[in-house]
Amino acid sequence: MDKLDFYKHHIENSLIDIMNTRAQDNNFERQWLQLHIPNRDLQYAISQLSTLSLKLLQQVVLLGPVSEDQLVEAMDLSFGVIAKTMNKLSRLGFVTKSAPEQRKAVYQSTKLGNRVVAVQNQLAELLDKQHEELVDRYTPDQLSLIAAFLQDLKHSH
Repeated sequence: MDKLDFYKHHIENSLIDIMNTRAQDNNFERQWLQLHIPNRDLQYAISQLSTLSLKLLQQVVLLGPVSEDQLVEAMDLSFGVIAKTMNKLSRLGFVTKSAPEQRKAVYQSTKLGNRVVAVQNQLAELLDKQHEELVDRYTPDQLSLIAAFLQDLKHSH
């Protein structure tokens, strides 16, 4: 089997499977949170959140109190995306907004938001443990080679 055939049969197919699984699992974190937070009202509120909303909530807890400008910088997203998402988090009770003026608003997580992020952190710890077990199978040189290959693949598309 030549290199291209090997790539097509053993690498490309695996990457496609991973990408398809990730696309289907965009709800995974939200579903995991709903299973591990027994409050039905909170489960419903979580069902309304996107992956981006959950990541922004984590940033608010990490950096809080935090301005929209700081979130724009930390997340490398536009002000409009941040403002829209933060307004939704505020409406659902996950964050409080200290100033009504745009760009001057400072957000802080509520007890509800802190609770959700604490459960997110539990999931992150479990996933980190799984990933650590995976990468322990490879040497640093092998991991560097894999990373270089994936970067080259990313840049060639």
